[in-house]
Amino acid sequence: MDKFKKVFEKAYSKFVPSLKERKALDNTANELIDLLRKNAEINDINVEFKFGGSYAKGTWIKDESDIDIFAVFNSEKEMKNLSILVPNDFITTFGTREYFKGKFKSVKIEVVPVLRFSDLTSVKNSIDLSVLHANYINSFLSSAQKNDVIILKAFCKANNCYGSETYMHGFSGYSLEVMIKEFGSFMSLITEVNSWKMPVTVGKSSIQHDSPILLPDPTNPKRNICASVNEDNLSKFVFSLKRFYLYPSFDFFIKKNLKEKIVKEVKLRGTRLFTFSTKIIEPRDIFLSKYVKNLDKLIRELKANDVELYSYDIDYTEKNATLFLQINNTPKSKTKLVYGPEVFSDIEILKKFLKPHKDVFPAERHVAYDKSYGISNFNKFILLKIKEYMSPKSIFVN
Repeated sequence: MDKFKKVFEKAYSKFVPSLKERKALDNTANELIDLLRKNAEINDINVEFKFGGSYAKGTWIKDESDIDIFAVFNSEKEMKNLSILVPNDFITTFGTREYFKGKFKSVKIEVVPVLRFSDLTSVKNSIDLSVLHANYINSFLSSAQKNDVIILKAFCKANNCYGSETYMHGFSGYSLEVMIKEFGSFMSLITEVNSWKMPVTVGKSSIQHDSPILLPDPTNPKRNICASVNEDNLSKFVFSLKRFYLYPSFDFFIKKNLKEKIVKEVKLRGTRLFTFSTKIIEPRDIFLSKYVKNLDKLIRELKANDVELYSYDIDYTEKNATLFLQINNTPKSKTKLVYGPEVFSDIEILKKFLKPHKDVFPAERHVAYDKSYGISNFNKFILLKIKEYMSPKSIFVN
């Protein structure tokens, strides 16, 4: 286990914030929440402010600090008052509710309205339950376990399976915190993952689900924390941890330059690379959810025209989403062979097929015809379709 210990120690040093950094962030957080409380008092607004997210739980990654603040209201109607309490330069964005984003003392801030509740059965919006998470994690995780959460987050980011946003379908910070609580440590988690089978169930639960992985929320046992995790990201998570188990290295914690990786792949594979950068328009989550749906439409249209897709990747930054599309092959012929019913089909079935298709012929027991692609240059066609589906304007149109 010494080989793992050395890697973990290096990861702790790289990603766990120092006491000095924690105190600096505490000062900023307390200054902001005092400002919000003062504004609420001046405007006679009944609201309670609480810290949430990784800051409240002490599981934030060094140099990636942000602060989430929950504004707890007694009614949905009162939530409209939040706009006059946040700093003027904060912008409105949208999730399951309208919330506010901005910077305070150079730190990213999110102020999210939630509804006060007396029991779980009355909760209609899952974001309201988030106020319970910090208390739970702080009650059950030791400092050492929180450090394991931090490096596990860094590991998942480096291996592209982190992020619970609807366009990412990865693991949330809270899901990783609960896993460390469930298994005790990063090392124990790795050992458990080695024996996982699909679909994965962590712990005991009677929840009916169709997700690749079930992880019950300890603050609300009827909720699956990993409901949004897709099979692709679960596979990345499991495979990366298994490789790390076999070949422990600090490299697993460092995010690779995606463009450099793809350039190497293209050279090795001999594929054709198409790239397209799309400016992200706020609200980010909604825009990128539509972006991913449009990408699915693009891929379907390319495949419908027999364009052979090798792979694709997306690089998300604060301002842009860049698509890297690797094409293996495109049709060399001007037409494609389209099969109809078998020649031994009932005469009425053949008659129905022959009516719109005149130039037909038998092919492998079927009636077939040549359908023109109507594409003179596939490279231009691919570029045109990428722009058609992935430009900022088309994201909201399609």
